[in-house]
Amino acid sequence: MSDYRTKKISLPSGQMIEIIYLIDPDVPPTPTGSQPAAAPLGTELPLHCCPKCSSDLVYPLTWQECDGGTWTMERRCPNCEWHHVGSFDQAAVEPFDDMIELGTEELLMDLRTWSHSNMTDDIERLITAINGDLILPLDF
Repeated sequence: MSDYRTKKISLPSGQMIEIIYLIDPDVPPTPTGSQPAAAPLGTELPLHCCPKCSSDLVYPLTWQECDGGTWTMERRCPNCEWHHVGSFDQAAVEPFDDMIELGTEELLMDLRTWSHSNMTDDIERLITAINGDLILPLDF
């Protein structure tokens, strides 16, 4: 594991999560938030891309490892409600897992941003209530 990076994320509960990303130098990074173009005939889209609407938000509903390093997965597209159950080899599943990890990282960063914003607003309202003598002993 010579090519990897780690990121520590602090959740609002105070729990720390460390995420380890393995970097494959032969695979260029995929930009997030972009919509992939429709695949030409005879080629397959990555597992995170919807063949019906080209969304890059497809995610697994269920998955199970089978014999020979293959995975049986049910996938869903939240944009067009496309569903698919299929078997995929490890080489196809690894980039899918990487995209899920990137999405998880983005969601955790957004969660941290929104939690901080909400807490800031709550504190400002509490300070305003205290300064205005709006909090009584009965409130506790």
